[in-house]
This record gives sequence, C-alpha cells and structure tokens, in this order.
Amino acid sequence: MVRGGSLRSEPSYSSYREPLHEKTFFYYLLLILVITALSISIFALYNVYQLRNSLAPATISVNDFLAKLTAHPEMKNYVGVAPLNIIQVNNNNLANLQAQINGLDSSYIGSFIIQYTDAIVIYDYNNDIIKGNVNLQQPQQAALPGDLFTKLYKHPELQGLENEQPIVGQFDENSLNTLKQQFPDVYANAKVNDYLLRYQTRLIVYDYNADAIVNALALG
Repeated sequence: MVRGGSLRSEPSYSSYREPLHEKTFFYYLLLILVITALSISIFALYNVYQLRNSLAPATISVNDFLAKLTAHPEMKNYVGVAPLNIIQVNNNNLANLQAQINGLDSSYIGSFIIQYTDAIVIYDYNNDIIKGNVNLQQPQQAALPGDLFTKLYKHPELQGLENEQPIVGQFDENSLNTLKQQFPDVYANAKVNDYLLRYQTRLIVYDYNADAIVNALALG
C-alpha cells in the first residue's frame, strides 16, 4: 500500500531517430553523385583519347607505305627509289600547301604529299588511292664531258658510288626554274649547265666548270 495518493504511470517516448543513410532521398542523392562522377570520367577519358590521337597518330611503317604506293601501275618506276620528302596534309599546314599546290583543298586533309626529284604525288594511304601525280620537267640529257666522272669521283661526297651508274642530266633554264620552285632547299645554289646525277642513295648537283659539288643529298 502506498500512501500519499494513487500511482500514475509516466508516458514513454521513443528516442529512436531514422539515420540519414536509411532515408529514401539519400539513395537518390547517392545515385545522382555516381552518375555525375561516371559522366565526368567518360568525358575526361574521351578528351585524353582525342589528345592522344592528335599528338601520337598511328605509326605507319615506311616500307609498307612505299610498297603500297609503288604497287600502283603509274608508280612502278619508283620502286626502290627513296623520296626526297613526305608531308601529311593537316589543318595546320593546309593553307601553306595551298599556296604551293593548285587545287589543294580540305578534302586532302590526311593524305600524303610525296616529293621525288621528278614528280610530286598526293596519296591517300588509308584508302590506297593516288589523288594526284605531277611530273616535273627533268634536266635535259646531254653529251657528257669525257673527264666528267674522273673529276667527279675525286670529291669525297662521291666515295662508294664509283661502281654505280647514275641518271645524269644537265640543267637548262626551264628545268632549273621548275625544280627550284618545287624544291628550293635542294636546288637553291644550282645554275644553268650544272649537272644533276641521281644515284640509288644520293643526289648530286655538280658544277663541272668550277669542279665543285653544289649539293649532295642522301636519299633514304
């Protein structure tokens, strides 16, 4: 028996509160964050891929490139002949090349310009198509002085070539002007009546009267 009044029971309150990670909106928020992170990662990966392609394009074997090029009937005379230069047309050099080659437009981007001593070829390697072929006027064939090779082979630039038979021509004004326009670095110092000798591995510009090698260019 309890004195002093009746016994009253106190109301009970639960102290449990639902954690944040159990709330429904938390899962929606988490899903949004995952999707956002994934999108950013994909975008970054794509940018890296694009940058890698622009800075380090697929490597092309020179031997395979020249083999495919010279497999075309119009290029059969260039089998085994190393070109002077190979340039791939891109957005950066297109304007400069257009100033040198008529008819070159954006459709040629990705193609290659191959320079030989007597021709310029535009080649689409990926599709194996020759898109242009310009023959350059060659120095005229001329009767050679009897002592030409005797004098020539005294120069160190010709050592090792004594047993080869070169293609020989002599510059006239027209042929020299054409070659200077197309290959200014090679023929800048050449003069009318100088001799051009093309060996398998070397190109020689020779001033017979002065007995001087004007230029000696390694081919390949």
